[in-house]
Amino acid sequence: MGKAALRSLPGLVCPRCRDHHQAPAERTTPLAFCPRDGFALVAPLVLADADGDPFLGRTIAQRYVVVGRIGAGSMGAVYRARDITRGQDVAVKVFRGDRGRGARALSRLDREARVLSMLRSPHTVQVLDVGEVVHGGEDALLAPTVSRYLVMEMLEGEPLSVRLRREGRLSIAEATRLATDALTSLSEAHEKGIVHRDLKPDNVFIARLPGGAEAGKLLDFGLADLEPAGSERAESAPAATKGPVGTPRYMSPEQALGEVVDARSDLYAVGALLYQMLVGRPPFVERGAAQVMAKHVHEPPVPPCEAAPEAGIPRALSDLVVRALGKRPEDRPASARAFIAAIEESFARA
Repeated sequence: MGKAALRSLPGLVCPRCRDHHQAPAERTTPLAFCPRDGFALVAPLVLADADGDPFLGRTIAQRYVVVGRIGAGSMGAVYRARDITRGQDVAVKVFRGDRGRGARALSRLDREARVLSMLRSPHTVQVLDVGEVVHGGEDALLAPTVSRYLVMEMLEGEPLSVRLRREGRLSIAEATRLATDALTSLSEAHEKGIVHRDLKPDNVFIARLPGGAEAGKLLDFGLADLEPAGSERAESAPAATKGPVGTPRYMSPEQALGEVVDARSDLYAVGALLYQMLVGRPPFVERGAAQVMAKHVHEPPVPPCEAAPEAGIPRALSDLVVRALGKRPEDRPASARAFIAAIEESFARA
């Protein structure tokens, strides 16, 4: 059955056998299962969007029932699942063991699980569980595959990247609030020796809270650098490392050059994010990664108040963003907490 036909079906469908079932008139539970193979039934639209995904409808670790796919990449996917033990929805990130990138994927998941287990800020996505799942092997010619999974709190809302694509730029109040939320998350991380290294709009989630309020939460610590246990490095420069990892439009100059980075590299990235939220574009927008990184290293940004004069950005806030985008780490705010204080002070001076 094609995707168009699937989308037009009423009721529910089994992702494995494709049997069609009428949706119960009254459902006392958010889940329904196929009587033939035990997979969770899903809406036809959900199946059409994730057709062929081996985890759709599957129950992981006898408690996480996968009912939809949120997103997918080269190393795996993120799913919406129902935790039947806690009776709540969760997000399950699966790193596929059959994608030919096993060591790299497992290293990234292990790093993210370890880092998130250390963080409790309400502005950092919370990890709930981690483990392994065996899948495949139904065909006698194919061996079962072992994949790793990470269970996190389910967030309702949208990534900052989606909001920016829709709205262009944000109000000054919203931009500074989201920057402050990100810095609050980073403050705890940096104090525990963790550098995120990949701050970008996709990794800032704008979560809807009860009552309609919103809060920014940092996601994806898979590239985070963690200071080894017993390290004698100073707290002011945690988790230094070498390697040009990250996303070019938000990389600090030292990160772009593959030099040693510390917490102040994350503060540069927050400066780039705040610039984009205020102005409607990142500080440097060349198409090629090498050209963007070269501008981070060599060119000063146009001050936000000059790049978007119609936005009414206070000069003190504009100057702070330029300071956060300083080429030398020592020219930026000294810490995430100092950055937050400087944002508050910029409003007092406006």
